[in-house]
Amino acid sequence: MTHRIVFVAALLAALPAFAGGFAVEAQGARSAGMAGACVAQAGDATALFCNPGALALLPKKKGGAAGLMGSEFKDSLYQGLPPGIGAGTAAQQARPRTIVPHVFATVPLGQNGVFGTGFYHPFRMQTDWEAPNQFAGRFTATSSKIEAYDISPAFALKLGDSFGIGAAGIYRTSTLSSARRLATTSNGAQQEIASLTMKSDSRHSIGWTAGMLIRGGTKLALGASYRSKTKSNPTGVGRLTQILTGNTQLDQLVTATFPFNQDLLVNTTSEFPSQAIAGLALTPSEALLLELDVERTGWKDVHDIAFVFPSAHVLDTTYALSFEDAMTYRGGFRFRFPTGPQLRLGYAQSKTPLPYAAVGAFFPDSDRTTITGGVGLDWIDVAVGVTTYKQRIVSTSTTGLNGNYRAKSWFAVMTISK
Repeated sequence: MTHRIVFVAALLAALPAFAGGFAVEAQGARSAGMAGACVAQAGDATALFCNPGALALLPKKKGGAAGLMGSEFKDSLYQGLPPGIGAGTAAQQARPRTIVPHVFATVPLGQNGVFGTGFYHPFRMQTDWEAPNQFAGRFTATSSKIEAYDISPAFALKLGDSFGIGAAGIYRTSTLSSARRLATTSNGAQQEIASLTMKSDSRHSIGWTAGMLIRGGTKLALGASYRSKTKSNPTGVGRLTQILTGNTQLDQLVTATFPFNQDLLVNTTSEFPSQAIAGLALTPSEALLLELDVERTGWKDVHDIAFVFPSAHVLDTTYALSFEDAMTYRGGFRFRFPTGPQLRLGYAQSKTPLPYAAVGAFFPDSDRTTITGGVGLDWIDVAVGVTTYKQRIVSTSTTGLNGNYRAKSWFAVMTISK
């Protein structure tokens, strides 16, 4: 097993991390190959993320799965349009690179019970604008990052031959960070005077998830799950670095006015939405499986993000998100060859929770479509996907960063199971 893990890590080490999307929907190559359609299946230990109730109907109650996921934004571009501060300018995002792991394990408890545990990253967002000195939105954000990972113990119970229910706790650790520039007006002209970075400490929050899976004979399965929202109030550190203007008198005044090169206490709030999923899986033959899922994410309960400096309120920074609840629709196809290998295809459409007025430098999101494919062998599953973000022309941005936003991204997932 060890040599397999080393092989997977070596192959994915060159891949960048999953970035840009707030919710990471696929935790494991099996579900990723079907565009995240997985709530009505009980395939392996990764079912814990999709639907803890599915654990009760696993064909093998003792098992494990571990893997890595990476992704990259391609052609994430901004073209400024009037009216607004970005008119006549252009920018693009950098391509930060990380590796995101997932690990799941299950063991039987008595004749009808299953205990499982999982480690995974359910939410992740990273924006990093190239050439921040020239970026029109730099006074709002030059970079931003939201990250969360969960440890989730679960218990599932099989009731009869075809009904499973389950519940899991969520122990979530999250961090938020952002950076922006500050300016002042001197002699009627705007002067850039400082760079401000803000980062929260890792803070824990508690949530839960529950689900059920019903099999109607050998050809039909119905699944549903619900994941609760979470909230924490972390503290953190802000740091202000001076940018010299070349005007000695102004630079001296700025130096005396602001608390440069100090660790400043910052307070913020970390919130993540609830998610409700329902799905139908059809198995017209032993080789073929089709699944359709519908998900509603409660983004409306995620409020604006504010970094508050108790000792220097002039640095307080608020990002108005004004999220709305959003729907995602997924369809997946799996074909098993007589010799054992599996082929998977998937398609998903996701509505953005971000209204036009809130699109900007901190989080430039839009509706997206994802096409995926994957293959599976005895102990290894691989999936790849391409996401196209719908072109979004914004003329009502509250930060003035009106313009044309567009992007593409890709991801790859590899999971080994036993």
